Amino acid sequence: MSIAEDYAAWKALGPGGLPANMVGWAITKILTPLGRDPLTVRDVDAASSTWELPTRPGPRPSVAPYPIPHRQLNGIAPGGPVSVFDVLESCTRTHSDLLYLSTSHFEKHGQALYVVAEKRRPGVVAQAGGEIAHVHPSDGSLHVVAEHGDAQRIIDAGWGELHPLAGRPAIGLPEPYVLLYSPRDRYDVEHISRILDRVVETALGTG
Repeated sequence: MSIAEDYAAWKALGPGGLPANMVGWAITKILTPLGRDPLTVRDVDAASSTWELPTRPGPRPSVAPYPIPHRQLNGIAPGGPVSVFDVLESCTRTHSDLLYLSTSHFEKHGQALYVVAEKRRPGVVAQAGGEIAHVHPSDGSLHVVAEHGDAQRIIDAGWGELHPLAGRPAIGLPEPYVLLYSPRDRYDVEHISRILDRVVETALGTG
């Protein structure tokens, strides 16, 4: 693939956490070799989580070879991405004194779900600056900050994979920073909603 073709493919993924120009493309190319195994959370196994999650039907989708933006390439609902942003809004209404919506500090645009500052527990929630979930309108996928054992269970059940730069302190992404694949149908939406509920519960210390 030529430089021009690679740049065009990167641009086609839509906006992310880098400038949408040649500078942003150059940065993501520099970061690409730092990528990691996306299916293994370090120093943990799924047995550390007692949470039950059914297996996602079908194969994993392909994911673009760029760490930023981290997006999937196929396996999207035939009519276009299915949005689950209303689930984030519902979480905010249910826990209005504990959660709020604001611009994602990871993506630099779009709305994300945050834990209020005074309720941010030490660990992955604090490392993420309180941001625990955001949706990508371009493909319908999401990023969530799960607990370590839950992150491995999500991966093992086929619902997602780690960000390639997860667990890199210099980048600012916590170890269990997970891409949830875009929902394809009502069944997927139901279980992604369950995952988001679990993320909220553990972030607030109620799960």
